[in-house]
Amino acid sequence: MNAILNFLSVERLSGKRFWIIVVFFFIGVLPVCAANAFVVTGEVIDATNNPLPGVNVVEKGTANGTITDTEGKFELTLKDGNAILSFSYVGFISQDIPVENKQSLYVRMREDVTQMDEIVVIGYGTTTKKEITGSISSLKSENFVKGNISNPMQLLQGQVAGMNIVKPNGGDPNGGFSVQLRGMTTLSGGASPLVVIDGIIGGNLESINPEEIESIDVLKDGSAAAIYGTRGTNGVILITTKRAKSEGKSSIEFSTYVAMQSVAKKLDVLTADQFRSVINDYYPTMKDQYDFGSSIDWFDEVTRKNPISQYYNVALSGGTNSLGYRASLSYQNDQGLLDKTSNNKLRAKMSVNQRNFNDRLSIDYNLVYSKGKSQLADNAILQQVARRNPTEPVYDVENTTPISGGYYYNPGPFQYFNPVAMVKESTRERENWDVMGSMKVSLEIIEGLKASVMGSVTQSSSNTGQYFSRYYPKDYGTNGSAEISKSSSSSSLLEASLDYRRTFKEHTIQAIAGYSYNKGEYESSWSRNYLFDTDYFSYHNIGAGAALTQGKAGMSSYKEENKLIAFFGRVMYNYQEKYLLSASVRYEGSSRFGANNKWGTFPAISGGWRINKEHFMEDIKWIDDLKLRLGYGVTGNQEIGNYKSLQLLQKDRFFYYNDNWISTYKPASNPNPDLKWERKGEFNVGLDFSVLNGRLGGTFDYYNRTTKDLLYWYTVPVPPNLYNQLFTNVGTIKNSGIEITINATPVRIKDFLWNSVLTLSHNTNKLEKFSNKDYAMVQIRTGYIPEDFQQYTQRIVEGGTIGNFWGPKFLGVDENGQNVLEDLNSDGVINEEDYQIIGNAYPDITFGFSNTFTYKNWDLSFLFRGAIGNDVLNVHRMYYEGFNYFGGKNILTSTLDHPEYKGSAVFSDRFVENASYVKLDNLTIGYNFNLNTSWISRLKLYLTAQNLFTITGYKGIDPEVDLSGLEPGMDRYEYYPRTRTFLLGLNINF
Repeated sequence: MNAILNFLSVERLSGKRFWIIVVFFFIGVLPVCAANAFVVTGEVIDATNNPLPGVNVVEKGTANGTITDTEGKFELTLKDGNAILSFSYVGFISQDIPVENKQSLYVRMREDVTQMDEIVVIGYGTTTKKEITGSISSLKSENFVKGNISNPMQLLQGQVAGMNIVKPNGGDPNGGFSVQLRGMTTLSGGASPLVVIDGIIGGNLESINPEEIESIDVLKDGSAAAIYGTRGTNGVILITTKRAKSEGKSSIEFSTYVAMQSVAKKLDVLTADQFRSVINDYYPTMKDQYDFGSSIDWFDEVTRKNPISQYYNVALSGGTNSLGYRASLSYQNDQGLLDKTSNNKLRAKMSVNQRNFNDRLSIDYNLVYSKGKSQLADNAILQQVARRNPTEPVYDVENTTPISGGYYYNPGPFQYFNPVAMVKESTRERENWDVMGSMKVSLEIIEGLKASVMGSVTQSSSNTGQYFSRYYPKDYGTNGSAEISKSSSSSSLLEASLDYRRTFKEHTIQAIAGYSYNKGEYESSWSRNYLFDTDYFSYHNIGAGAALTQGKAGMSSYKEENKLIAFFGRVMYNYQEKYLLSASVRYEGSSRFGANNKWGTFPAISGGWRINKEHFMEDIKWIDDLKLRLGYGVTGNQEIGNYKSLQLLQKDRFFYYNDNWISTYKPASNPNPDLKWERKGEFNVGLDFSVLNGRLGGTFDYYNRTTKDLLYWYTVPVPPNLYNQLFTNVGTIKNSGIEITINATPVRIKDFLWNSVLTLSHNTNKLEKFSNKDYAMVQIRTGYIPEDFQQYTQRIVEGGTIGNFWGPKFLGVDENGQNVLEDLNSDGVINEEDYQIIGNAYPDITFGFSNTFTYKNWDLSFLFRGAIGNDVLNVHRMYYEGFNYFGGKNILTSTLDHPEYKGSAVFSDRFVENASYVKLDNLTIGYNFNLNTSWISRLKLYLTAQNLFTITGYKGIDPEVDLSGLEPGMDRYEYYPRTRTFLLGLNINF
């Protein structure tokens, strides 16, 4: 038994052993017999007695099913003759029919005139798909990708037109995601969409188990998002989790997977043999100084070959006619590619729903708890891996430098450290806790009128500890250093509303009016100490360091709070389900703005015309739905920090007065009582269509958004000001673009179904102005490159676009191997006057292409996504591609392609590359088993591959880099490589 456990242990579960388990798992579970089978045949027709091909026929409560053939006929093997068959087809009303031991069934399906009644979540309520007048993308749980999913944003990648989602730090298991919707709309405020989880504004995504999500709805345009006021500028992501249902039947769901990772692509630096060849060919006199006799792959020395991830989840649900519950518990462990990096999450969720007084009173309770424990990455290690000489040994066997603790130490080059020592002689740990609790009470006062009150509390805390031993190569002489930081945040939300919905003959009205109060508090502390007698206690005895008694330790702390109060309302009207109108307004006050501008009004209006409902469309039977949408809305951005409108002070030097040293303070900011929110007005026109009984459908959207009163720091004179900068509203930026989503069912025949979704988007931006008569700004320089270059690579200028790379054009090298750059003004001097636009980080087109194939019990799905026309600055090539850089440090193998390049690397378009790419992001194959048991209703086994391959001409590690903020398109030299993942998963329902 011990031998078996040892074989299956996580640390050993890699390579061949992983695939052995996969093969034997399949062999063990595939031969499930169908004893005592009952075969039923039948035919499905429509109201006019025509056969219906492609109808889904499923044995209820199981995954056993089929599809009718071209003549509407089917045959299905059931566990017994008492089963119930479910019949469903796009555009028709679903039916459940008991078999009752009949061997042949004749089924007539009626057209579903309400096929557009799919529920869509909007701000402060729900509506139907047919009633939507704004730009909203909806994704249901059945469309989510499978795989090693740790963050809900992974479910949206490539699935929502106009939304760019990137994990900036690649394969880091603790790395977050940057999200941008419809371009960059701010210079200094928050650029991410607002997240609302089950009505809780600003909930922590990391605390939500992605498997517990029922649907995600994205409010993209101003008319849809305006009801969220000062927080709606960047769009709104509404997450609805799986809830308690009063069905009277209990069920248990269990799911698990194990995943194995490998590096997708790593930096291509010289091997030890190649390094020696370079020495012999170019630096023969330096052999004794550069060749240390070893052969080391530094990347392999600090990384795991095949990191393993594990996931387990169990959910219980059930209830009675008046009480429903759902509870889930999950555990996820992700090993990182870099040694001593990992992420462990324990997440629990409980929801209870009560219905009383003939369902007129409902009470919903929700509680979410998560705890995480992580080992954090130091990306500087990866920088050292890239530059480390492959002939240097890892360890100092002869102990020639006792200060290094047995690690090989080369004191020569600047900022040059042993990466193995950096890993082994440091500890970086974090623990975090999140709790979200809410309660909502709703009472139907009269028919159609409902009053609701919802209260929620969200609390988060995080403790981080770091320790660097006396042998940590960056801190020799400190005798060990320790850092501890603690942070906590809380958010209290109270909302009350009145909802009204009634239909009067051909008129339908839906209205809501409400009040919202939100208070946030933030607290943090940090301390650092060094000069310890021993490394034994790590950071757990931080007060023992002698630096504290010598006045050299450091510490800081702060506490902040903010408040938001709002009144909101919306009216939606439709006539004959043909003409649609929606209007909303939010009147909101924020403590973050100046005394003269605490409150603001954010209105929106939108309309829709369902053209297919017109009389002149009656004879066009192949059009199911055709709707034109038009909308305009105003939103704001208040993500600027809490005290930007106030005069702040900071501690200054001491001075001696009256026999005492007295602390002094100086201004840290100027007061600005006129500070107000950035204000975005957005126009959107869209077209929704569905044809051929739902076989083909989609949406087209054009938007034009203008953000005014951009917030930024401006230089001001002192005096009359107390500080040399003022945070104020000046600029204007415009974004416009097109979004296309196409849904198709190319094939629907017996036993086989093919669904396909294509998303395309294009966005352009322009900074129209960021100067006025009072405050002037010539340009903003961003994209700073440190160390050898110490220069900015991007500029934002009035009338230009964000993301432009500015630099000289590279023309080649002269006879001495020195750089030849284009001299634009022909003055014989290369300087910034010769700089020009040499690229832009934003793509011309982003796209996603997903397909799902179902054949009997098998299903296969894949997702491609990518971008066209984006440029990336390959910082690795700037630093590591050139013989001039060599000096005993490693270089890229691409350096050998141009031996004539002998000069120092200079920033130019030589290093700005076209980074267009296509990725096979997800590939999943699954099998649903036919089980003849009364206690297992569903069993599915699946295999998933993630980040399988990338097609690109980009020479760096990964063309997909961060596009948020003011310096997009920068491939940093400390980038944590992305991994390729292979996963085996299992879902069981009892």
